[in-house]
Amino acid sequence: MRNRFCLPTRHAICVTGFFCLFFTATSFNSIAQPKWDVDVFRSINNSRSNFQDATVGANDYSVLPIAVATPLIFGSVGLAEKDGYTFDTGVMVGVTEVSAYAIYYILKNVVVKRDRPYGTLSDVHTMHLDTADKYSMPSGHTTAAFAIATALTFRYPKPYVYIPAYAWAVFVGYGRIYMGLHYPSDVLAGAILGSASAFAIHLISPQLTKWRQRILGDDLGVQLTASPVPTLVNLKVSF
Repeated sequence: MRNRFCLPTRHAICVTGFFCLFFTATSFNSIAQPKWDVDVFRSINNSRSNFQDATVGANDYSVLPIAVATPLIFGSVGLAEKDGYTFDTGVMVGVTEVSAYAIYYILKNVVVKRDRPYGTLSDVHTMHLDTADKYSMPSGHTTAAFAIATALTFRYPKPYVYIPAYAWAVFVGYGRIYMGLHYPSDVLAGAILGSASAFAIHLISPQLTKWRQRILGDDLGVQLTASPVPTLVNLKVSF
């Protein structure tokens, strides 16, 4: 009986979380800018230093390469080593990123349509305007960072994985405020969305693994076997 209701209950919790995020985000489209949001934004955005300019900027530019490389590296290593768990990790991270991006795009460009801080406030310090589109909530960089960090944490729940992963994700969110591109609530929404997406994919990960096993089998990789004629090589692909 416990197993029968465990998964639907988790799905219900996940769906409830997404609806909470949805209604929280839409509320910013109809109410005045919260004072705490502006105050925290000003506090972070005004704390300028050359060190932060360099580290925040470098960390911000790391998000896209990491988002692309992480699923590819895990998938490639898993395939090369015939390691189904590592291969599936690449799949989970990739599916998490795609799912998070789809929801993020709808919330940001269709539902909320919130202007960025430098578009509504005066005297905002800005950096990396080339990474900013028109709207602000939720933060796409933060969504991606927390999606990756949470997905890896579910797959490898070890301190040496989740501590640096979440430290990087938090610093990404901080940096988006520091650069004048997002309010704190944008970053918070992105963190929730990215984490919730990873949790949702984690719930269905056993089913994704079963699909992979049906398509590719338990053994992954490419094998070269010699043919009876010494001068020929027979390429045998085994999945």
